[in-house]
Amino acid sequence: MNLFKNFVFMLLFAATLPCVAAENLQGMFSRGELSAEVRAFYFGRDFDGSTTDREDLAVGGIMSYRTDSLKGVSFGVSFATANDAASDDDKNVYGLLPSDEYGNHDSVTRLQEAFIQGKWFNTQVRYGAQMVNTPFLNNHDIRLLSKSYKGLSVINNTFEHFEFQAYYITDYLDWSSDSFVSMTESVGSSGDRNPMMIGMMKYTFPVDFVKASIEGWQYHMEDTVNMSYFKAIISGKVGDASLRFVPMYFMEKSIGDDYAGEFDTDQYGFNAGVSSYGASVDVFYAKTGDNKLYTPWGDSRVINMQILASEMAEEDAYAVRVGYDFSEVGVKGFNAFITYGVFDSEEFGRTASNDGEEVDFDLQYNLKYVLGGLLDGFSLRARYAIINKDQGEDFTDTRIYLKYKFALGK
Repeated sequence: MNLFKNFVFMLLFAATLPCVAAENLQGMFSRGELSAEVRAFYFGRDFDGSTTDREDLAVGGIMSYRTDSLKGVSFGVSFATANDAASDDDKNVYGLLPSDEYGNHDSVTRLQEAFIQGKWFNTQVRYGAQMVNTPFLNNHDIRLLSKSYKGLSVINNTFEHFEFQAYYITDYLDWSSDSFVSMTESVGSSGDRNPMMIGMMKYTFPVDFVKASIEGWQYHMEDTVNMSYFKAIISGKVGDASLRFVPMYFMEKSIGDDYAGEFDTDQYGFNAGVSSYGASVDVFYAKTGDNKLYTPWGDSRVINMQILASEMAEEDAYAVRVGYDFSEVGVKGFNAFITYGVFDSEEFGRTASNDGEEVDFDLQYNLKYVLGGLLDGFSLRARYAIINKDQGEDFTDTRIYLKYKFALGK
């Protein structure tokens, strides 16, 4: 309640500031923007053995409205829907859709966002249901619908070369859920209602010969977890080649009553890459500590392939990705990637897990360049993964994404 009172006070203070956009409430709403992203997705997984295959064919998306700014204040609301489009109920639900009481494919329509926002003095303050983008608590937009959160967020860029962010998150909305739950419930606990508090600082180095930044994040949720994350991004050009190096370090430890279980682990690694004349090559390495990583709200693990990721206890993971932008040969908007990853963990003992390897094929096509721009706003992506396990069943995974974006107003 004190949080809400403080935010209301900030809004009242804002009313005394000079008008920078809309001049009255009528202009605030009439000059707003309506945007939407319509999605049709297919996800399917085929197992080599007796495990029941998975399949979701779903149509939906998100529609959002943002008012114009009045004395720095604006409002936003979004609705999202995911609807079954004749998925095979003889196969298990994949996760694009919810399942009904019988385990069959179901549909969902829900409130995704509803917030009030203020922008003053190079600071954005947002309160309410909103989509959030931090390394280990984010929209995690890899399904038909993305994750969302309730709480307070602050992003500040007052000082040159610095960026600060802070979050006080109380509730969580998963990919296919129909309603928010408390952050405590999101970790499977009925304990005290504890928020997730997040702080971040980023510094961009003021140099011309290379682009370089470093950022640090701290996460704290009482009786659940402390997490720290550090990342540097270094990039530059040597002749016609673009080079990049991204080292990362992450550590987490359960605290208090261990609502999410007991763990104490870390991960370090890097991504290094080079691009030239449309071709790109990236290599990845990750080393994980004594326990499996706990990342239920989105993640920035060093290696994230279509299925497998660097997350298992005492695991060494390696990956290489090769890509090509076909605009270099006249096919604008078309990109292709092949990624190969190996995940090698302990074979015996307390931290033993199933080793695996994965090959991903990824084709992406922005259709704005097709038919003289007639399909502007459409994009198509097709992904196929082959997963081999040392123990258990091998399987393949197919994902097809068709999207259409448009906006009205502003």
